[in-house]
Amino acid sequence: MVQLIGSILSSIGLFFLHLFDTEGFPARWYCGSVWQEEPGVGWLHIVSDLAIFGAYLTIPVVLAYFLFRRRDLPFPTLISLFALFIVSCGFGHCIEAIIFWEPVYRFSGLIKAVTAIVSWVTVVALIPIIPRVLNLPSLEKVNVQLEEEITERRRAEALFRTIFSGVPNGIIMVDSSGKLKMVNQRVAQMFGYTEEELIGQSVEMLIPADTQVRHRELRDSFFSAPRVRMMGEGRDLHGVRKNRTELPVEIGLNPIEIGKEHFVIASIVDISERKRSEQSVAEYTRQLEKSNEELEEFAYVASHDLRSPLQAVKNLANWIRDDNAETLSEESVRHIELMHQRIQRMERLLDDLLQYSRVGRTEQAISEVDVTEMLDSIIDSLPRPEAMQVQVDPDMPVIRTLTAPLDLTFRNLIQNAIKHHDREDGNIVVSYRDQGDFIQFSVQDDGPGISPEFHQRIFRMFETLRPRDDVEGSGMGLSLVQKTVETIGGSISLESQPGQGSTFSFTWPKNAPLGDQE
Repeated sequence: MVQLIGSILSSIGLFFLHLFDTEGFPARWYCGSVWQEEPGVGWLHIVSDLAIFGAYLTIPVVLAYFLFRRRDLPFPTLISLFALFIVSCGFGHCIEAIIFWEPVYRFSGLIKAVTAIVSWVTVVALIPIIPRVLNLPSLEKVNVQLEEEITERRRAEALFRTIFSGVPNGIIMVDSSGKLKMVNQRVAQMFGYTEEELIGQSVEMLIPADTQVRHRELRDSFFSAPRVRMMGEGRDLHGVRKNRTELPVEIGLNPIEIGKEHFVIASIVDISERKRSEQSVAEYTRQLEKSNEELEEFAYVASHDLRSPLQAVKNLANWIRDDNAETLSEESVRHIELMHQRIQRMERLLDDLLQYSRVGRTEQAISEVDVTEMLDSIIDSLPRPEAMQVQVDPDMPVIRTLTAPLDLTFRNLIQNAIKHHDREDGNIVVSYRDQGDFIQFSVQDDGPGISPEFHQRIFRMFETLRPRDDVEGSGMGLSLVQKTVETIGGSISLESQPGQGSTFSFTWPKNAPLGDQE
């Protein structure tokens, strides 16, 4: 066995050693007399073999170039083997032509052997690919699919253009160099151009001259890190019309990629009307603040100027009563007492009027308020019949709020319940209910009740349902309560029927609004 292997290796070595040795092999021109008698036949073989060699060498070069440019082609390995097979066949034909002068039959045999090996490798590689090739769609089917894709893309493009042109906001599409690629009709109307005048121009033509350089820098920065965002966040933006007038705008940016190109879709909103409204609101607010200041000043002056003559009338009535105590009739004494009551009513009215004008306008500190302690203090300070009970729900909350407005609200509601009760043994209950961000407080009594047609009237200024000589008051208590509650963000309501008592409920925020802090 060893000798056989050695003999084979020796034969192979001798074969390659004499690979180009022509000794013992005659050139084809000298094999038989036919080549001498008909040389044209020989040249026919030579020219044909060389032509085949040239073609077989060119085909692989073209295939290699094709594979290089179209790396997405299927079966690249099979195509490479096919190219190698063609090259080996071509060299075989080339050697067949050379043998007419140089009988290199050993080399010719080697090339044929290489060709045979490559051929069979190609066959082996081809067999498992056949099912995949058979599953490839037919050219007709591919064309149909391609036509459907083209139709769908055209439909999508038409839809995009319809939406692009039909939206009420201005829309532009800008490429990375700042050129306007698409604009809709709203943009043309907004800036006073035609669409044709804008397409292909620099977007900077729509921007004020003093910010164009800065805009180019910001545009380049955006394309280096694109993201959906508002343009110029925190700044006022302006565009420039064709007539060089400016308009305030808001702009939203949305980057898109089409193929390998980057664009930005910008949505432009003309906010001129909003700006005019904001200016109107600002002017109205300024005038309202001025009016409030004048009202507060008037209320203070009126209170001060009216209080002095009231005090003088009160003193004069006291002097008349004291100087004529022994001679005044009972009716005159009653008239003087009635005068005192009405003077006190006017003083309370002036105090309430001044307090009403200041609701929500004075700066106060926010603090932790224990509602139970506040109610205990209010109840102890209010006069009431000994038999009348005022009950407070246990576990009243502790809230962070303005103390004075809450005290004023509870004090007025409890005082009204006491003052307008028709029995001395009445019962008043103060309760609460948690409503999330708000707490609903209720002051309920078992008094005479209020007819529904008066539920809105009682919250008006100077309104009372009983004669003022029967029940002392300015008629401003509930209007003051309503304004106080609504100023802090709450609401107040009434549930009552004649003979069934009354329940005043108001909501109060657990945490005072930030605007009410010092």
